[in-house]
Order: sequence, then C-alpha cells, then structure tokens
Amino acid sequence: MNQNCENHHIDGMTSESWDVRRLASRDWGIVVVLFLIALAMRLPFRSHFAYHWDSAQFALAVREFDIRLSQPHAPGYFLYVMLGRLVNHFVGDPHASLVWISVMFGSALPSLLYLLGTMMFGRRAGAAAAAMALTSPQIWFHSCVALTYIVDSFLVCAVVLVLWLAIQRGGRWWDAVAVGALLAVLGGVRQQSVLELAPLVLFGFWRFQRARAVKLAMTAIVAGGLGLLWFMPMVRMSGGLKAYLSIARLHASFNASATVWGNGWDALLQNVANMTGFCLNGLMFATVVLVAALLHRAIRMTDEQKRAWDSQNALALQVLAIWIVPMMVFGTVVGFTKQPGYVLSYLPAMFLLTAVVVASLKKPRHRSATIMAICIVNVVSFVAWPALWDRVFFEMARTAHEIATHDADISRIDAAIRKSYPPSEIVIGHAQEFYLYGIRIFQLHLPEYEQYQMATDSTVFTPPDKRMWRVRDGRLDFVEKPDLKGKKGMLLLVPPAEKVEIFAPYLSAKSMKAAIGGECGLYFIPSAEVEIRR
Repeated sequence: MNQNCENHHIDGMTSESWDVRRLASRDWGIVVVLFLIALAMRLPFRSHFAYHWDSAQFALAVREFDIRLSQPHAPGYFLYVMLGRLVNHFVGDPHASLVWISVMFGSALPSLLYLLGTMMFGRRAGAAAAAMALTSPQIWFHSCVALTYIVDSFLVCAVVLVLWLAIQRGGRWWDAVAVGALLAVLGGVRQQSVLELAPLVLFGFWRFQRARAVKLAMTAIVAGGLGLLWFMPMVRMSGGLKAYLSIARLHASFNASATVWGNGWDALLQNVANMTGFCLNGLMFATVVLVAALLHRAIRMTDEQKRAWDSQNALALQVLAIWIVPMMVFGTVVGFTKQPGYVLSYLPAMFLLTAVVVASLKKPRHRSATIMAICIVNVVSFVAWPALWDRVFFEMARTAHEIATHDADISRIDAAIRKSYPPSEIVIGHAQEFYLYGIRIFQLHLPEYEQYQMATDSTVFTPPDKRMWRVRDGRLDFVEKPDLKGKKGMLLLVPPAEKVEIFAPYLSAKSMKAAIGGECGLYFIPSAEVEIRR
C-alpha cells in the first residue's frame, strides 16, 4: 500500500494526513489482535444472571416473543431477540446467548473504531480510538451483560463507516443500497437509533457527487423494504398492528414524564444531568484531554493555526459533530436518557474526537503517555472503582464490581429459595418493579416457582378484573389475586437495600407481623395469614 502520509505541525500539535484510504495487511492484523484482546478482557466479567429487568425480558422473549407480555418491551428490538434465538440453538440458555452476543459485538467494537478512526484521521487516531473503546468502563460493562446497547453501538459505527467510505467515493449506487440495508438491520435492533442517525445520513448524501435525491430515495426504499421483513413478523407475533400500536402508545405514555413534553424543564435538566454523567463515566480521563485541547485552542492557537487545522480535518469533524449533536438533542429534548447505555450510540464519536487530539500531539512520548493515562484510568475505574464513589455518576457507574455483586445477590437468593422452599409448597411475592431484583428476573431464573407481583404494570394492558401479574410454569399471565390453594404460604422477596415495608400497600399489617426470617431478604407468611389489600 502507498502511504502518502505527512505531518503538519501547528503550534506544538501535529495531524496525520491520510491520503490513501485503502488498508494494508497490517491493519487487518491489528483488527484481529484488537478483537482477541477485547475478547480476553470481556470474558472473565460476563454476567451469569440477568442484570436488569430488560435483560430478563429479552431472554424471556427468546423463548416467547410477545410485546403484549412485555417480552420484550416496545418498540420490540426484534432482530436482537431473533439473533438471541439463533445463538440459543447452540448455547441452550437464552440469557447466556444474549450475553455472548454482547461479548462478541463489544469485542469487535474496538476493531471497528480502529478502522473508522484510521480512515477518517489516520492510524494514530485509529489506534487511540480503539484503545479507548477497548477500556472504557461503559463499553466494557455493556459488553458483559444482556442488553441491546453494545450491539446498537457497533451497528451505528458500521453505518458511519459505510457512509464515510461512500462520501470518499462520491456516493455510488451500491453505497446507497449498503446504507439502506444497514439502517434496516439497525432498526431491527434498536429502532430509535435510525431516527437519531437521520441527520448524518442526510448530510452524507448531500456530499455525494451525483443523483443525491434519487440515491437517498433508494436508501429509504431499501431500508423500508428490508425493515418490513422483520417488522411484519414482529407485529404478527404481538397480536397484530392494532395491538402493537396500542402497546407502543402505552409505553410512550409511561415514559412521558421523563421527556420535556411531559415534564418540562425538570425532565430536560434530569436528562442533561444523566447524559453528562453517563458520558463522563464512558470517557473518564479522556474528558480531561478534551478540555485541555479546548483550552489550548482558545488560549494558545492563533486564528491562522485554527483555520489550518480545521480545514485539514473539516469533513471528518463535521461528520463527528452531526453524529454527536443530534443524538444528544434526541436524548435530552426529544426523548429521554434514563440508562447509561443510551449514550453508547454516540460515545464512540467522542472517542474519535479525543483520538484526534491525542494523534495531534507532536511528540511520540506525549501521545503514548496520554493514551496510556486514559487506558489506565479506564481499567482501574472498571475493575477497582470503589462502590462509595458511585455517587459521582448518580449511582450508575458501570463496573465489574456492579456485575459481580448483582450476580452474587441473585445467586444467593436463588440458592436460598431452592434449598428451603420447594416450589410445590410456596408462592413468591414481589411488591413492585425493581429493575435489578424484580419478578421478570426471577421468572427467568426460578421458572418452576409460582410468583406474583402486587403492583400493576402500567406498560402492559391488563384485564380490569385481573390486575395482578402471575408467573406460572415460567409464563406470565394475569389474575385477580394470589392462588394459595395447596400451598403452605407466600415468600416475600425484598431486594437488597429495601425493607419488608415495601409490601405494606399490598398486604395487611397483620400479615406483616406474621412474617418471619429475613435471610437474603426473604420473609415467609403462612397461607392463612396472607391478606391482600384491595
């Protein structure tokens, strides 16, 4: 490969110019090595129990897909679940299958960032971006749990890579087809991301040389046509279009309070705070690098130097800006940002931006020291971040300790129930939807036990006379009240950090006093003393 690369020095900074975009064999070797290193880093930390309410719903959907039962929740994530179903044929465990999907996509993401960074800014930036994706606590964590976010992140980066190559080639017809096909796949994994990427897709097609509008129309046709291939079976498996749209509206209504439209400035401020904390948790020391670069630009660089550096990287920086900003706006103003995984669709773009700064440092030792500092802080943050420090990230820091602790809690509760309470003798009671310890998690891991959730789930249509969730034989249905016939009693499951008083709105005070024990947050009430409040 001809590498017509040259270094441009600007006030102590240098930028690598990449003139020939085709990759050498060593680049593909680096891609393979990065994947293997990432895989080795992810495997020891993967979760063995459903980490989150959504993780359990996805795993349950692998066996029985039905949005009416919130398996999974709207809008459906159909291709993600079907990929889990495919992997499950080989693994034989729905949850483990989804975790393996996260491990593989999370291991491939650094390699993809290397390719994208190299093609946009040069090898130095590609290597720096890959190192950040390899070690970022947010990426690392979501590569080890059964959630859609890491797959979504990979697919978003894949769309950006194909779009970037299309722009460089002037926009061929096959580029339009490829972008449309990727958008269809992305929509089947996480529909929201297609809308968030729309501004970048429009910008990319505007940069095409000829027939921009026609090629954009072709992309829309391909995306829509291929999207129907997963949308139609998803709707059919959810009871038809009317039922699907009703559930989608119900889900939107449930989340309205988290949006500007439903809760005004309070929601906006909360979304901005969440987004900031989650991004900081993903960037860690890279945040310091970005801030230092901005200060250097504002204080040290002349206007001529700024213009020279900007013009050299103009198109790539525009792509990053149109990638990041609309997604941030969507996550704060249009929609909401509740979970750390929401930022993974644009966090890689921030890695690339940081990588440009690192690659622009003139001295090799400065570049090496900077990326080493970023990686060391990332690794320490994921592997050894003290739980007491989690308040810095709104108690949502994503660490190895979080996975291990949750696995240990679920394992301990699981073992205690199986050891002392045969499924033929008791039913399990859950007070509310606890995302880390709720009924869906134990529906997955204790399917042989009959279980009830006292609180009504407002994201699912329940019969007016049967407002209570019941799990029987591992399947969810609706009942008026618990059926204790032939049972010795009800076992109340109290999540860690909660107290048995969470059942007070649903069970009488007499029953509360009758509760005994408390090992692993379990309280037993004899059947005769179980009295449900109306």
